[in-house]
Amino acid sequence: MGSVINTISGAQSFRNKIINGNFDIWQRGTSQTAIGYGSDDRWNNAHAGSTKTASRQAFTLGQTDVPNNPTYFSRTVVTSAAGASNYCLKQQSIEDVRTLAGQTATLSFWAKADASKNIAICFDQVFGTGGSPSTAVSGIGATKIALTTSWQKFTLTVSIPSITGKTLGTNNDSCLRLRFWFDAGSDYNSFTSSLGQQSGTFDIAQVQLEVGNNATSFEQRFIGTELLLCQ
Repeated sequence: MGSVINTISGAQSFRNKIINGNFDIWQRGTSQTAIGYGSDDRWNNAHAGSTKTASRQAFTLGQTDVPNNPTYFSRTVVTSAAGASNYCLKQQSIEDVRTLAGQTATLSFWAKADASKNIAICFDQVFGTGGSPSTAVSGIGATKIALTTSWQKFTLTVSIPSITGKTLGTNNDSCLRLRFWFDAGSDYNSFTSSLGQQSGTFDIAQVQLEVGNNATSFEQRFIGTELLLCQ
């Protein structure tokens, strides 16, 4: 009985700060070309100049490339257009900029592309709106990641800055933001480790962000719990 209790407790530990990191919830639709929210819950699919289609894709039943028997993954098909301010990215805003502030955190995820291509990862601390909030701290931990055509697990450990001395906005909408960059003009070199511009197909699965220096196994929360978090 003890082992059962421990398993349930671990599944609901909420160590993963990402909501819908398993891409199970798609209340708005299963495909989008528009900017912003529109398909996978909690994920903002953004672009400027360049265009994209973000969509839900199903894993083949019984596949073993990505563990834990996930049902879906996220696909972004990018058509790049040249321009210093053009980009395409996928991002999630984690409520409250206090999240992980002053701590070491580890991001883990699975990804692949239609050919050998790079993506870039970074974090932003956004202090919200209203009043006189501090300027956002952007491009935290900017790192390029080399993808292949096969699923691989990637981990990135980053030091999230302290927010000592910062000022929050009065609208209670601050956040810690995670960004996956697929295509980025030169205006975003400092956020993307000079990723550059590219077209292609980019697949992402099982995104987890947790405190500490090590990536643990992906947290399997109950689907009902995940849906409530999305809502």
